[in-house]
Amino acid sequence: MDMHDPAHPGELLAGWLQDLELTVTAAAAHLGVSRVMLSRILHGHAAITADMDVRLSQALGTSPGYWLRLQTQHDLWQAQQRAKARPVLQRLAA
Repeated sequence: MDMHDPAHPGELLAGWLQDLELTVTAAAAHLGVSRVMLSRILHGHAAITADMDVRLSQALGTSPGYWLRLQTQHDLWQAQQRAKARPVLQRLAA
């Protein structure tokens, strides 16, 4: 089964913050991160880190690893698309 283009987790987080009626500034302050860092995540310019995953899981009540799994799915799909543009690597033989 082919995976579709999964959204960057920042897009999902942006919707979550909107539903909570939180500004980027207020959310960043609550999470203990800079507004710039949170904004970079929300706009897909930065990845969710393990530290951010823990912060988000505590603040939003999600399970630890939830945001990292979303990031991994997004990153893997992107890497698979880039791999299509280069020659297939042959398996290494022992």
